[in-house]
Formats: sequence, structure tokens, C-alpha cells
Amino acid sequence: MILDFEKTRLLPLSLGERKVKRIVERIIPPKSGLALEINQGQHLRVIDLEGQQVVDMAVFNLDNPREKLSTSYSRTRYITKPGEAYTPRDHLEEGDWLMSTLCRPLMTIVKETPEPKGMHDACNRMCNRFLYEVFYGISIDGCQEIISKAIAPYGLLPEDIPDTFDIFMNYPHNCTKQHFKILEPVSRPSDYIEFRAEMNCLVAFSNCPADLGPCNAGKCTPVKIEVYNDELYQPHPILPPDEWLKEELRRRREELTDS
Repeated sequence: MILDFEKTRLLPLSLGERKVKRIVERIIPPKSGLALEINQGQHLRVIDLEGQQVVDMAVFNLDNPREKLSTSYSRTRYITKPGEAYTPRDHLEEGDWLMSTLCRPLMTIVKETPEPKGMHDACNRMCNRFLYEVFYGISIDGCQEIISKAIAPYGLLPEDIPDTFDIFMNYPHNCTKQHFKILEPVSRPSDYIEFRAEMNCLVAFSNCPADLGPCNAGKCTPVKIEVYNDELYQPHPILPPDEWLKEELRRRREELTDS
């Protein structure tokens, strides 16, 4: 029996299709950070208020912060469409999981409004003081330092930070020249990306401080963070990685049988 996983993907619905209640609304000023606890089933929105502003995001399992975001697993561990060959991807978009270092979903991308889709960086590590001092000759905190300060109250150290998912960052790879290229973001005022937490998460943000070059179109602007309760969400147990995968495949087979 060939399973049509595309039909059984069961993507979480975006906020416009759910009965939800906003419980958090925070503005992150330019060049600053924030850490929030997001419970399983809650929705998180990152809103680019003025457009073309990058936000670096680190995600941890709130109940075991040693398990944290793996952008590599997020790009390379997914279920292919029927008949489609496996290909390690270079980006993430609607419907994709943010996978952990134990290869379990931390969050799901349920909606993004910028066009084209998937214009976020999942390959590069965040900026830091080294970058600014060596290449720009200035001494400022980068996203590494900003996120470090945000997570410090949780007992986490700078070396605990995973490679971040850099929201709205336009960072294509030039295969001919064999390097990445930083371009201006395509996000417009009020564009957003929305996630659903698949387990209890600690999420830390840096409103990227790069006001030199095209990363933030030459300026840094505020962003808004919103968290919503989904009143129709039914919690599920957080299983060990092998058990989670077996259950996910079983659920998809069951859904296919019922369809």
C-alpha cells in the first residue's frame, strides 16, 4: 500500500480558521531581545511592523533545554510527497517543522504572508560581536549576545544557543560563486510568520541589530510578538523520538484509511 502522505499531512490551521484568544502582545524595539514560554498548542506570530526587518529565533524544549532547535534537521528531516525523491532542502516554509536536536518537532510553520514563501534563513549562524568588530570595525552586540541576555534568567549560557532560524532574512546561495549572498528582505509592513508549538517551548528572539548593508535594508525597526491560545487544540503526549515517529506514521496511515 502506498501512503499519500501529502493528503494526510494535517497541517495546523492558521489563526483565521480557529477559535483563539490573544494572551501575549509584545513589541521588541530595534536591536533588543525577548524570551517567552510557549505552551504546546499555542500559536506564535512574529509580525514585521514596518517591513524588511530580520528576527533571529532560538527554540528550546522548555522541559529539557538541552533539546533545542536544529536547523539542519529542520531542513533535512521531513516526509516527502508520494513519488518525490528525498532532497536535503535549503529553506523552510509553510507546513514545515522546526525540528529539535533529538529529531522531534518543536514547532510547525502554519502561515507566512511574505511573497515568495520560504524567504527565511535556516543555514547561517547568527551575527555576533566578532562579525561587527572584524568586518565592520564597530563594537556592538550581535544577535548572539542579545539572545544570550534574553535566556540568562533561565540559567542558559551563550554556548547553549543553537543555530537560529532567521525570520525574514533573504540569504540565497550563489552556487557559481560558491558563497551566500545577503539581500534585502522581501517582507512588507505587517507581514508575519505564524508557528504552532508542538511541545512546551522556550523561544528567544533577537531583533537583528544589523543596520549596515542590506540585511535589514539599512535600518532597524520594531517587531511585534503575539501568542494565542487555540481553544480547540487537543494536547497530545510528548513521546520519545522513536515512539513519536512510529505514532506519526501510524496516524497518517489511519487518516488515509478514513479518507
